[in-house]
Amino acid sequence: MRNNIIKFTKIRMIFLILFIFLTSLLLNSQISAQEYDSKIDIAYNCLNSGKTDEAIDLFEDHLKSYPDDFQIYLQLAYIYKQSGNNLKAKEYFSHVASTSANHNEIETANSEINYLNAASQHPNNSKNKIDEDELNNGYNLLSQGNYGKAIDVFESYSLKHPTETNIYLQLGYLYSDVNNYKKALDRFQYVEKFSKNTDEVDKSRKSIYYLKDMITMNSTRSMNLYFYNFYDSYYQNYVSNLIGHLNFKTAKNFSTGFYVDSYMDAKSTKSNILNDRYLEGGGFLKYSISENIGFEFRTGYVREIDFDKNSINFKPIFYMGTRIGDPAFYLNRKNSKTEYLYADVFSSELYDYKFRNLFGQLQLKEAFRYMTGGYSYFEFYLSQMAFADSKQLNYNNFTELGAGIDFKPNMMNFPVIFVEATNKLYLIGPNSQYFQGPLKNTFQIKAGFLINLKTL
Repeated sequence: MRNNIIKFTKIRMIFLILFIFLTSLLLNSQISAQEYDSKIDIAYNCLNSGKTDEAIDLFEDHLKSYPDDFQIYLQLAYIYKQSGNNLKAKEYFSHVASTSANHNEIETANSEINYLNAASQHPNNSKNKIDEDELNNGYNLLSQGNYGKAIDVFESYSLKHPTETNIYLQLGYLYSDVNNYKKALDRFQYVEKFSKNTDEVDKSRKSIYYLKDMITMNSTRSMNLYFYNFYDSYYQNYVSNLIGHLNFKTAKNFSTGFYVDSYMDAKSTKSNILNDRYLEGGGFLKYSISENIGFEFRTGYVREIDFDKNSINFKPIFYMGTRIGDPAFYLNRKNSKTEYLYADVFSSELYDYKFRNLFGQLQLKEAFRYMTGGYSYFEFYLSQMAFADSKQLNYNNFTELGAGIDFKPNMMNFPVIFVEATNKLYLIGPNSQYFQGPLKNTFQIKAGFLINLKTL
């Protein structure tokens, strides 16, 4: 008891020290933010009152303390541009374009550099001057954070200049920033279809991938499909698992709808069951605890193939999964990095009423991904899986160790094709009334494809 009290006291002291430390950091950051805002306010007041030189000095002084504040670099570039110092303006725009990590800032800077170059080649073209002034207005609004008005200006300009796909790219990023994902997707798809600039096409394709996922996640209605198929060389057996959901979002983290679930193989018989085979469909309720953890409850009608039985089934499922590492999904033409390492971990536990059985599953995968261009890649991976049930049926209790190669062609939603060698180790001897003879530990080659699709 005394030891427990001492341990508890130590834990409280550690939390108290952490609390004081974090509070100190927070207060310091708030003071720094207030000083930052005060200096910037003075600089903008000078600029708005016509004291341009004083504003420039204040902005330049600010950058000595905050060299990564690219919004101020843009602001200075616009001031120099409007005062006719195009050389200095181009210097600042070039710094943002080559150093910033923000898409909007980079696109803004690159566009301004292009127009400064064009203006130097056609200094007397009045139409170019009008267009340039319109774009200047849009980029000024953008640098001030007024995305709504900036969008209006760029939309107006894009209608008159449909071939300037860099403006459509800018609009795509702006719509994405204001969470209008459907319009953002439309603008990026326009760039992908009509742009002759390979860099713009790459940027649009990468954004399209993200946006389709975001639109699906935020939609009130969506569909996801998991379709896993392979041929097992040892049993000369074709195995197929299909799970589909039609989701209706009812509240944050809650969804309901309809599902289908089937597990089939070509080799099982009533006297020699290699897999539980069934067809099932019904309704579900799902709650996402976090991005990686969730709970699903299914109720449906099921046909059990090998038991020749129809019944009502319910199935509570708890699942967890995460990815360690961040492999690229698209390779830009300018990207020199092509190799990525990552690991996937997935676990699920469920009770299946039709079998009156509790199941547990753990899957691990360690992979080396080599991007070959666009969405295409090769992967070399190791995999480990453990499967168990509460009835201790021999064919449901095993581990599987494997190594394989998979390939994805350069199409966003194309299936992943795989070939892997696995060693299957059964954990329990023959104790099932449905099984005749012992199960052997086996080595097999599997080849097949996997579809994991989310769509509207």
